[in-house]
Amino acid sequence: MPDFNARPQQVEMSQFIADCMKRPAQQRMAVVEAPTGVGKTLAYLAGAITAALANKKMLVISTATVNLQQQLMQKDLPLFAQSLEEPLKFVQAKGRRRYLCPSKLVSFVETEQQQELGFDVDSKFAHAQQRQQAAKILQQWDTQAWDGDRDSRKETIVPEIWHQISTDSEGCAGKSCSKFMRCPYYMVKREMATANVVVANHDLVLSDADLGGGLVLPNPEEVLFVFDEAHNLPQKALDHAAKALNFVQIYQTAEIADSVLKKIPKLLAHRQHDFGYMLMELRRDLPAVVSILQQIETLLQSDQLVKDVINGKVSEPRIFWQSELVQALLVPCHSLYQRANVIYKHYAVFAKWIKDAVENQQMANKVAEVLLPQVGTVQNIFGYVIDFMGLFLDEDKPDRPPNVRWLSYETFAKQATLVINAGPMTAAYFLEKSLWNRAYGVVMTSATLRGMGLFQRFRMDSGLYRFNESHFLAVKSPFDYANQASLFLPAMKALPNDNFALWQQEVAQQLISVIDKEEATLVLFTSKQVMDTVYQSLPSQLTKLVLLQGDKLSPKNMIIEHSQRIAAGKGSIIFGMDRFAEGVDLPGNLCSHVVITKLPFPVFTRPIEQAKQEWILRSGGQPFVALSLPAVSIRLIQACGRLLRKETDSGRITILDRRLLTKAYGKQLLQHLPNYRVIS
Repeated sequence: MPDFNARPQQVEMSQFIADCMKRPAQQRMAVVEAPTGVGKTLAYLAGAITAALANKKMLVISTATVNLQQQLMQKDLPLFAQSLEEPLKFVQAKGRRRYLCPSKLVSFVETEQQQELGFDVDSKFAHAQQRQQAAKILQQWDTQAWDGDRDSRKETIVPEIWHQISTDSEGCAGKSCSKFMRCPYYMVKREMATANVVVANHDLVLSDADLGGGLVLPNPEEVLFVFDEAHNLPQKALDHAAKALNFVQIYQTAEIADSVLKKIPKLLAHRQHDFGYMLMELRRDLPAVVSILQQIETLLQSDQLVKDVINGKVSEPRIFWQSELVQALLVPCHSLYQRANVIYKHYAVFAKWIKDAVENQQMANKVAEVLLPQVGTVQNIFGYVIDFMGLFLDEDKPDRPPNVRWLSYETFAKQATLVINAGPMTAAYFLEKSLWNRAYGVVMTSATLRGMGLFQRFRMDSGLYRFNESHFLAVKSPFDYANQASLFLPAMKALPNDNFALWQQEVAQQLISVIDKEEATLVLFTSKQVMDTVYQSLPSQLTKLVLLQGDKLSPKNMIIEHSQRIAAGKGSIIFGMDRFAEGVDLPGNLCSHVVITKLPFPVFTRPIEQAKQEWILRSGGQPFVALSLPAVSIRLIQACGRLLRKETDSGRITILDRRLLTKAYGKQLLQHLPNYRVIS
């Protein structure tokens, strides 16, 4: 590459990854913490590409943010590809919902009018407007003025319309669709088949893994994965591993299933000798599902805790295996589980028969395009019920972390409904089973993977226990922290956990004295309420420089406005929360002062987090030491990391939380920060 200077840390990271990828199967795992400035993108590309190309595996790079995906596609990969001897083809992969479904769009434009008969005047007008917009979208796609990718479109499409004209895997007719060859999603899929590198996001990779792999991406056995921003992966995986029983959704799906069942004998008449017993079982089990759901709802509504949830007195309360409520639910839930298995199995067969019928010209394409999404929805939702029951009915065992069960009250399809949730306490098993035990190779990297200087928490949360120290590397930063940045700890009278009101007043006073109105300042808060209160108590000569998160501009537009002010030689101050403490890149003079108002301790309020704390206590550990400290250490390093983005950057950090000096754990947190020049 022209003008490229390799850094020793970059070479070390690249070599470590290359060596790990030469190991035997099931041992190709490299976990690297690489601070800002190392140049980790080029390090992992150089380290992993040879193993991927030589073994004919696809390199899938997964990130947590859209910004990093765009940077990879528009800058890093084109530059890297130019420097290689053999050609490198790279494609960005997204979930189906990011692409237009031409079949659904045509259907929406053509059939909407007949569905409006029972609507009132306002609804008819709204639907007519939507149809007009959809017709314009169809014309743009049909004339190739737009490629069907939602992210590449200049004009926005409102969610109400987009939901009608996009689809997911269960609603897709695949090769049976008349628009298959021009389908935006399948055009990208065909490109992916010949690509060496695919850029994806964590959600897409985890969704694919959750469904067994090989749906959007190739099977994990054919992939060398790189997870950039990997510190986000355990939480994302936990969200994917949890499942929910949504009553309204299952009632609606049972109706769809019944409607399909009435059409099947006529549409698949050529297979009638095959499905006599299937129809008999489904005519028995579909009404039974509705009865069982009603039975479960009756049981729930007689419980006081459920009444409190519905009345809004409690939010997301946990329900326990040994409780009367869970024990009463076991019998109907087992019955629902058995019926769901039968329904899932039979509708999977119907889907296969419909696709075969289209290929053999025994069914018209138009009919299949309407029927397959309905069959797929039934299959998908009942498959989800099976997954939920697997978690809910898994009995607690004293020697392993139990699954967590809780209730919530949510709005689904404009109806309020009670939802039963179940999820594992840790995503470790999910990640190990669906990815680490199957993938050809894995690289995990981020600027912050260690908490309090150790990989321990990340290792446990990610299911990496079987990999020893030789799979983990923390490279040093190329920055000269002591000369590039100072850390200022002002003398404050109040601590936020002792005298909150006084501390909040002091924060406002300190900001007036520490902020230079001529420079670029980023002020980070852990609470919107505190941020707004502090903002309102500042003098106008300071507030006129402040861009306040949640006020008028989106975070992206706040950064654009901030950059324009600095470019014009003016001062600018960003008041932001979590969104600005991680992943925001403000190099050079775009940020010369970071103010952290309070140590970013996590608040463990979600059911799974509370269960994890209890499990640690039962196992003889301390939740504060095992969970809170590593988490705050990582967040603090991330927040401080907003200051120095390049080796030429310099500036100062101010932390308005004296606990760093007065508490024993504060001194530990300071020790694990980069060696800034400390002024207190």
